[in-house]
Amino acid sequence: MNDFEIIKSEIKSSFLGCDIARGAHLLVAVSGGIDSMVLLRALCALAEEFDLKLSAVHLDHMYRGDAAIADANLVKRYCRSLGVKCHVYRRPVGRLAAATGCGFEAAARQLRYRLFSALKYAIAADYIVTAHHRDDLAESVLMHIIRGSGIDGLIGIEGLGGDLYRPLLAVSKETLSKAAETLKIPYNHDVSNDDASFFRNRVRHHLMPQLARDYNRSVVDHLAQLSSIVGLERDYLKTDTARFYREVFDAARGALSIARYCGAHEARRRRLIRHLFAVLGGSVVDLTFKHVAQLDQWILKGAVNSQQMLHGLYFFKDRAFVRITSNPVQPVKRAASALQLGENELPAYGLKVHISETPLSGKVSNCSHLCIPAEQLAELVVRTRQAGDFMRLKGMHGRSKSLKKILNEAAIAIETRAQLPLLASGSEIFWGLGLRPSQYCAVPIDSNQKLIYIYVICCD
Repeated sequence: MNDFEIIKSEIKSSFLGCDIARGAHLLVAVSGGIDSMVLLRALCALAEEFDLKLSAVHLDHMYRGDAAIADANLVKRYCRSLGVKCHVYRRPVGRLAAATGCGFEAAARQLRYRLFSALKYAIAADYIVTAHHRDDLAESVLMHIIRGSGIDGLIGIEGLGGDLYRPLLAVSKETLSKAAETLKIPYNHDVSNDDASFFRNRVRHHLMPQLARDYNRSVVDHLAQLSSIVGLERDYLKTDTARFYREVFDAARGALSIARYCGAHEARRRRLIRHLFAVLGGSVVDLTFKHVAQLDQWILKGAVNSQQMLHGLYFFKDRAFVRITSNPVQPVKRAASALQLGENELPAYGLKVHISETPLSGKVSNCSHLCIPAEQLAELVVRTRQAGDFMRLKGMHGRSKSLKKILNEAAIAIETRAQLPLLASGSEIFWGLGLRPSQYCAVPIDSNQKLIYIYVICCD
């Protein structure tokens, strides 16, 4: 089997492995370099057998002057000779990189895929196809190791990721070069691929050859094999993480069970954290190992009723759950409601408050009873918390305690505190929903003060 037949055979295997359907419309990214020109020729040779529709796209980065224009013209001529419709674009990548503050390689990659995705949608193509090969795969794995990577980064490049399809990952650069020579496929050499200021070029032209020469001549094959092994194990771990997510996360409440989370192995916990960001709308792009480790430790050991914000997600911890939202909790501001003798209907707070100068006859069920000095009636309101609030709790012999401490002791969730209905006069809280009773819940046996009697009924 000659080199071109090997390439076609590997592409066929890739079609099966990636489940590329017959009749697919493939948008092939063609730079004019040897890899993409051979890929286009091979896909054309397979087009009839697999009923493929092919389109090509070329982007001039406006970085190499006349050489880049020559590349575009070469691609157009070659596509015309193969009967493939070609779309050519020119964009000032250098200016874009300077404006956004990212490197040239990153800016070029982002622009390419943004542009190619828009074109794919416009022409109703199924996939964007690129000519990444086995040597590119090995380089990517090594680059991720050098930069610092988790397990997923060791995959390097995936054969199929979303609408990006790379059918040559099992084909070596040498095989592509030999096929181009045998078939006399035209191509241009991009001198920017020799520019040592780019990280990938240093890895390609200096580090990989040194590793092959001085350490292991099969380093490319072994790194590609590592990618394959990790890819399979990553797929299993993704399934396990999705299962763990269903076990510990209550989607209806947006809450993570702390007990179930803490009982899991650290590896499962850390993968779950990344999964939470992906599922709940946070950003995983710059989510580092340090970020994940710190959030993990906060869930395990962080203070009750503390909170965290990280990469677009907000975390609120109580005793049993960590509540997670993609937006900060914005308390609904409710005006204080003044109270008077008689019936007070407070739908905004979900309460009914009855106030009288004498105790009600008979037992009033499902309500809280209070008895306070009548002089407090003038300033008596139902409101939400304010700075400086305090309570005199039952059994504390008239000593006051800050509301903040009481809320902490009661493990009232942070997002709930701002909405908690309170019966107050000035800064003193007589009653709060779900809080310990105040001293005013006990009717004094003997008092010379004029009293009023309060009955609080929760309507919700």
